[in-house]
Amino acid sequence: MDSIIACTSLLAAVLLLLWVKKLFRPKLPLPPGPRGYPIIGNMLDVPSVMPWKTFRKWSKIYGDVIFLDLPGHPTVVLGSPQAAFDLLEKRSDIYSSRPTSILHEMMSWDWNMGFMPYSQLWRDHRRVFHQFFNSREVSKYQPIQVRECRAFLQRILSSPSEDLGQDIRQIFTAIILKIMYDMDISNLHDEYVLLAQEAVDGLSRTSIPGVHWVEHFAPLRYIPSWVPGTSSRKMTEYYKPIVVTMRDKPFDEVKRDMVNGNVFPSVASAMIERLYQNAGEDLSLVDDTLARNVAAVAYSGQY
Repeated sequence: MDSIIACTSLLAAVLLLLWVKKLFRPKLPLPPGPRGYPIIGNMLDVPSVMPWKTFRKWSKIYGDVIFLDLPGHPTVVLGSPQAAFDLLEKRSDIYSSRPTSILHEMMSWDWNMGFMPYSQLWRDHRRVFHQFFNSREVSKYQPIQVRECRAFLQRILSSPSEDLGQDIRQIFTAIILKIMYDMDISNLHDEYVLLAQEAVDGLSRTSIPGVHWVEHFAPLRYIPSWVPGTSSRKMTEYYKPIVVTMRDKPFDEVKRDMVNGNVFPSVASAMIERLYQNAGEDLSLVDDTLARNVAAVAYSGQY
Protein backbone atom coordinates (compact mmCIF):
# COMPACT_ATOMS: atom_id res chain seq x y z
CA MET A 1 0.00 0.00 0.00
CA ASP A 2 2.80 2.39 0.95
CA SER A 3 4.58 1.73 -2.36
CA ILE A 4 1.38 2.51 -4.29
CA ILE A 5 0.98 5.80 -2.44
CA ALA A 6 4.65 6.67 -3.02
CA CYS A 7 4.42 5.91 -6.76
CA THR A 8 1.19 7.89 -7.09
CA SER A 9 2.72 10.87 -5.29
CA LEU A 10 5.82 10.68 -7.47
CA LEU A 11 3.76 10.57 -10.65
CA ALA A 12 1.71 13.55 -9.49
CA ALA A 13 4.89 15.51 -8.75
CA VAL A 14 6.32 14.68 -12.17
CA LEU A 15 3.15 15.77 -13.97
CA LEU A 16 3.00 18.98 -11.94
CA LEU A 17 6.58 19.86 -12.80
CA LEU A 18 6.03 19.10 -16.49
CA TRP A 19 2.97 21.35 -16.47
CA VAL A 20 4.88 24.21 -14.83
CA LYS A 21 7.78 23.88 -17.30
CA LYS A 22 5.37 23.86 -20.22
CA LEU A 23 3.48 26.85 -18.84
CA PHE A 24 6.59 29.03 -18.78
CA ARG A 25 8.10 27.81 -22.04
CA PRO A 26 8.53 30.63 -24.61
CA LYS A 27 5.76 30.66 -27.21
CA LEU A 28 7.70 30.39 -30.46
CA PRO A 29 6.49 29.49 -33.96
CA LEU A 30 7.08 25.77 -34.40
CA PRO A 31 6.96 23.32 -37.33
CA PRO A 32 3.77 21.28 -37.73
CA GLY A 33 3.40 17.95 -35.96
CA PRO A 34 0.93 15.56 -34.35
CA ARG A 35 -1.34 17.07 -31.74
CA GLY A 36 -0.26 15.91 -28.29
CA TYR A 37 -1.95 15.49 -24.94
CA PRO A 38 -2.12 18.12 -22.19
CA ILE A 39 1.06 18.32 -20.08
CA ILE A 40 2.79 15.23 -21.56
CA GLY A 41 2.60 16.35 -25.20
CA ASN A 42 3.57 13.60 -27.66
CA MET A 43 5.15 11.22 -25.13
CA LEU A 44 2.54 8.54 -25.81
CA ASP A 45 2.63 9.00 -29.58
CA VAL A 46 6.18 7.76 -30.21
CA PRO A 47 6.29 3.94 -30.35
CA SER A 48 9.13 2.13 -28.59
CA VAL A 49 9.49 -0.33 -31.49
CA MET A 50 10.57 0.84 -34.98
CA PRO A 51 9.63 4.50 -34.40
CA TRP A 52 11.03 5.46 -37.81
CA LYS A 53 7.97 3.92 -39.45
CA THR A 54 5.75 6.30 -37.51
CA PHE A 55 8.06 9.23 -38.32
CA ARG A 56 7.80 8.34 -42.00
CA LYS A 57 4.01 8.27 -41.81
CA TRP A 58 3.98 11.67 -40.10
CA SER A 59 6.30 13.17 -42.72
CA LYS A 60 3.70 12.36 -45.38
CA ILE A 61 1.12 14.29 -43.35
CA TYR A 62 3.08 17.20 -41.87
CA GLY A 63 6.03 17.59 -44.24
CA ASP A 64 9.77 17.05 -43.99
CA VAL A 65 10.21 19.04 -40.76
CA ILE A 66 8.08 17.76 -37.87
CA PHE A 67 7.87 19.03 -34.29
CA LEU A 68 7.28 16.65 -31.39
CA ASP A 69 6.32 18.14 -28.04
CA LEU A 70 8.33 15.95 -25.66
CA PRO A 71 8.54 17.55 -22.18
CA GLY A 72 12.05 18.71 -21.43
CA HIS A 73 13.24 17.60 -24.88
CA PRO A 74 11.32 19.34 -27.68
CA THR A 75 12.28 17.33 -30.75
CA VAL A 76 12.42 18.08 -34.48
CA VAL A 77 12.27 15.11 -36.85
CA LEU A 78 13.68 15.56 -40.36
CA GLY A 79 11.89 13.43 -42.92
CA SER A 80 14.09 13.73 -46.01
CA PRO A 81 17.78 13.93 -46.99
CA GLN A 82 17.17 17.40 -48.40
CA ALA A 83 15.76 18.71 -45.12
CA ALA A 84 18.71 17.22 -43.24
CA PHE A 85 21.17 18.81 -45.68
CA ASP A 86 19.48 22.22 -45.58
CA LEU A 87 19.50 22.40 -41.79
CA LEU A 88 22.46 20.33 -40.63
CA GLU A 89 24.91 21.14 -43.44
CA LYS A 90 23.99 24.57 -44.80
CA ARG A 91 23.20 25.92 -41.33
CA SER A 92 25.70 23.88 -39.34
CA ASP A 93 26.85 27.00 -37.48
CA ILE A 94 23.44 26.98 -35.75
CA TYR A 95 22.76 23.26 -35.44
CA SER A 96 26.27 21.82 -34.96
CA SER A 97 25.80 20.98 -31.28
CA ARG A 98 24.00 17.94 -29.83
CA PRO A 99 21.48 17.58 -27.02
CA THR A 100 22.64 15.71 -23.95
CA SER A 101 20.98 12.45 -22.91
CA ILE A 102 20.50 11.46 -19.28
CA LEU A 103 20.23 7.79 -20.22
CA HIS A 104 23.46 7.89 -22.22
CA GLU A 105 25.17 9.44 -19.21
CA MET A 106 23.68 6.84 -16.84
CA MET A 107 25.02 4.06 -19.09
CA SER A 108 28.44 5.78 -19.35
CA TRP A 109 28.08 6.48 -23.08
CA ASP A 110 28.85 10.18 -22.49
CA TRP A 111 32.53 9.56 -23.38
CA ASN A 112 31.52 9.08 -27.03
CA MET A 113 32.23 12.27 -28.98
CA GLY A 114 29.25 11.51 -31.21
CA PHE A 115 27.01 12.40 -28.25
CA MET A 116 28.98 15.37 -26.89
CA PRO A 117 27.67 18.92 -27.27
CA TYR A 118 29.91 21.33 -29.15
CA SER A 119 32.61 22.24 -26.63
CA GLN A 120 36.36 22.21 -26.00
CA LEU A 121 36.10 18.58 -24.91
CA TRP A 122 34.45 17.66 -28.22
CA ARG A 123 37.11 19.59 -30.16
CA ASP A 124 39.88 17.74 -28.29
CA HIS A 125 38.35 14.37 -29.20
CA ARG A 126 37.83 15.39 -32.81
CA ARG A 127 41.45 16.60 -33.08
CA VAL A 128 42.86 13.28 -31.85
CA PHE A 129 40.46 11.28 -34.03
CA HIS A 130 41.48 13.28 -37.10
CA GLN A 131 45.18 12.59 -36.44
CA PHE A 132 44.59 8.89 -37.06
CA PHE A 133 41.76 8.98 -39.59
CA ASN A 134 42.68 11.74 -42.01
CA SER A 135 43.11 10.87 -45.70
CA ARG A 136 46.87 10.32 -45.35
CA GLU A 137 46.63 8.01 -42.33
CA VAL A 138 43.68 6.01 -43.65
CA SER A 139 45.73 4.85 -46.65
CA LYS A 140 48.09 3.07 -44.22
CA TYR A 141 45.27 0.75 -43.16
CA GLN A 142 44.67 -0.51 -46.69
CA PRO A 143 46.80 -3.69 -46.36
CA ILE A 144 44.64 -4.82 -43.44
CA GLN A 145 41.48 -4.17 -45.44
CA VAL A 146 42.82 -6.09 -48.44
CA ARG A 147 43.91 -9.05 -46.31
CA GLU A 148 40.55 -9.33 -44.54
CA CYS A 149 38.61 -9.00 -47.81
CA ARG A 150 40.66 -11.82 -49.35
CA ALA A 151 40.02 -13.98 -46.30
CA PHE A 152 36.31 -13.20 -46.64
CA LEU A 153 36.26 -14.24 -50.31
CA GLN A 154 38.13 -17.46 -49.59
CA ARG A 155 35.72 -18.22 -46.76
CA ILE A 156 32.55 -17.84 -48.80
CA LEU A 157 34.04 -19.74 -51.76
CA SER A 158 35.11 -22.72 -49.69
CA SER A 159 32.14 -22.72 -47.33
CA PRO A 160 29.18 -20.61 -48.53
CA SER A 161 27.16 -19.18 -45.66
CA GLU A 162 23.39 -18.92 -45.50
CA ASP A 163 23.74 -15.55 -43.81
CA LEU A 164 25.91 -13.32 -46.00
CA GLY A 165 25.11 -10.36 -43.75
CA GLN A 166 26.88 -12.05 -40.86
CA ASP A 167 29.95 -12.65 -43.01
CA ILE A 168 30.02 -9.01 -44.07
CA ARG A 169 29.73 -7.87 -40.44
CA GLN A 170 32.65 -10.13 -39.61
CA ILE A 171 34.82 -8.35 -42.20
CA PHE A 172 34.10 -4.91 -40.76
CA THR A 173 34.64 -6.15 -37.22
CA ALA A 174 37.91 -7.89 -38.07
CA ILE A 175 39.22 -4.82 -39.91
CA ILE A 176 38.44 -2.29 -37.19
CA LEU A 177 39.71 -4.46 -34.30
CA LYS A 178 42.97 -5.10 -36.16
CA ILE A 179 43.43 -1.42 -36.96
CA MET A 180 42.52 -0.14 -33.51
CA TYR A 181 44.01 -2.78 -31.20
CA ASP A 182 45.92 -5.28 -33.40
CA MET A 183 43.41 -7.97 -32.45
CA ASP A 184 42.52 -10.93 -34.64
CA ILE A 185 39.08 -12.53 -34.58
CA SER A 186 37.98 -15.75 -36.21
CA ASN A 187 34.20 -15.39 -35.91
CA LEU A 188 31.43 -13.17 -34.61
CA HIS A 189 31.32 -15.06 -31.30
CA ASP A 190 34.61 -13.52 -30.23
CA GLU A 191 34.50 -11.87 -26.79
CA TYR A 192 35.16 -8.35 -28.08
CA VAL A 193 32.61 -8.67 -30.86
CA LEU A 194 29.85 -9.75 -28.47
CA LEU A 195 30.86 -7.04 -26.00
CA ALA A 196 30.45 -4.25 -28.55
CA GLN A 197 27.22 -5.70 -29.91
CA GLU A 198 25.61 -5.80 -26.48
CA ALA A 199 26.81 -2.31 -25.54
CA VAL A 200 25.41 -0.83 -28.75
CA ASP A 201 22.18 -2.80 -28.27
CA GLY A 202 21.66 -0.91 -25.01
CA LEU A 203 22.33 2.34 -26.82
CA SER A 204 19.70 1.63 -29.46
CA ARG A 205 17.14 0.70 -26.79
CA THR A 206 17.56 4.03 -25.01
CA SER A 207 17.81 6.37 -28.01
CA ILE A 208 14.14 6.48 -29.00
CA PRO A 209 12.78 9.97 -28.21
CA GLY A 210 9.83 10.24 -25.87
CA VAL A 211 9.86 6.68 -24.55
CA HIS A 212 11.81 7.05 -21.29
CA TRP A 213 10.42 9.38 -18.62
CA VAL A 214 13.81 10.01 -17.04
CA GLU A 215 14.84 12.01 -20.13
CA HIS A 216 12.05 14.47 -19.36
CA PHE A 217 12.30 14.54 -15.57
CA ALA A 218 15.95 14.21 -14.52
CA PRO A 219 15.39 13.57 -10.76
CA LEU A 220 13.93 10.16 -11.71
CA ARG A 221 17.50 8.97 -12.25
CA TYR A 222 17.95 8.91 -8.48
CA ILE A 223 14.97 6.65 -7.80
CA PRO A 224 16.18 3.15 -6.72
CA SER A 225 15.75 0.43 -9.34
CA TRP A 226 13.55 -1.64 -7.00
CA VAL A 227 10.79 0.99 -7.17
CA PRO A 228 8.00 -0.05 -9.59
CA GLY A 229 8.11 1.79 -12.92
CA THR A 230 11.89 2.34 -12.99
CA SER A 231 12.64 0.05 -15.93
CA SER A 232 15.00 2.65 -17.42
CA ARG A 233 17.11 2.60 -14.26
CA LYS A 234 17.28 -1.20 -14.31
CA MET A 235 18.32 -1.11 -17.96
CA THR A 236 21.12 1.41 -17.40
CA GLU A 237 22.43 -0.54 -14.40
CA TYR A 238 22.66 -3.63 -16.60
CA TYR A 239 24.36 -1.96 -19.56
CA LYS A 240 26.75 0.42 -17.75
CA PRO A 241 29.43 -2.18 -16.82
CA ILE A 242 29.21 -3.60 -20.36
CA VAL A 243 29.83 -0.18 -21.91
CA VAL A 244 32.72 0.59 -19.56
CA THR A 245 34.31 -2.82 -20.23
CA MET A 246 33.93 -2.36 -23.99
CA ARG A 247 35.75 0.97 -23.82
CA ASP A 248 38.50 0.00 -21.37
CA LYS A 249 39.34 -3.70 -21.75
CA PRO A 250 40.91 -3.78 -25.25
CA PHE A 251 42.74 -0.50 -24.62
CA ASP A 252 44.14 -1.73 -21.29
CA GLU A 253 45.24 -4.94 -22.98
CA VAL A 254 47.30 -2.92 -25.46
CA LYS A 255 48.82 -0.91 -22.60
CA ARG A 256 49.75 -4.12 -20.76
CA ASP A 257 51.45 -5.51 -23.87
CA MET A 258 53.44 -2.30 -24.26
CA VAL A 259 54.57 -2.37 -20.63
CA ASN A 260 55.78 -5.93 -21.21
CA GLY A 261 57.73 -4.83 -24.27
CA ASN A 262 55.29 -6.27 -26.80
CA VAL A 263 54.51 -3.29 -29.02
CA PHE A 264 52.39 -4.18 -32.05
CA PRO A 265 51.28 -1.58 -34.60
CA SER A 266 47.77 -0.28 -33.93
CA VAL A 267 45.99 3.03 -33.46
CA ALA A 268 45.77 2.45 -29.70
CA SER A 269 49.51 1.77 -29.33
CA ALA A 270 50.34 4.78 -31.53
CA MET A 271 48.16 7.05 -29.40
CA ILE A 272 49.77 5.79 -26.20
CA GLU A 273 53.27 6.32 -27.64
CA ARG A 274 52.46 9.87 -28.73
CA LEU A 275 50.94 10.73 -25.37
CA TYR A 276 54.01 9.51 -23.48
CA GLN A 277 56.33 11.32 -25.89
CA ASN A 278 54.44 14.57 -25.34
CA ALA A 279 54.05 14.20 -21.58
CA GLY A 280 57.07 12.12 -20.58
CA GLU A 281 56.29 9.52 -17.96
CA ASP A 282 53.68 11.82 -16.42
CA LEU A 283 50.77 10.73 -18.60
CA SER A 284 47.78 12.66 -17.32
CA LEU A 285 44.45 10.99 -16.67
CA VAL A 286 42.80 13.40 -19.11
CA ASP A 287 45.08 12.35 -21.97
CA ASP A 288 44.73 8.65 -21.19
CA THR A 289 40.95 8.97 -21.07
CA LEU A 290 40.94 10.91 -24.33
CA ALA A 291 42.94 8.19 -26.08
CA ARG A 292 40.76 5.30 -24.91
CA ASN A 293 37.62 7.27 -25.76
CA VAL A 294 38.74 7.91 -29.34
CA ALA A 295 39.77 4.28 -29.83
CA ALA A 296 36.42 3.04 -28.55
CA VAL A 297 34.49 5.43 -30.82
CA ALA A 298 35.92 3.65 -33.86
CA TYR A 299 35.53 0.23 -32.22
CA SER A 300 31.84 0.71 -31.39
CA GLY A 301 30.98 2.81 -34.43
CA GLN A 302 30.81 -0.17 -36.78
CA TYR A 303 27.58 -1.50 -35.24
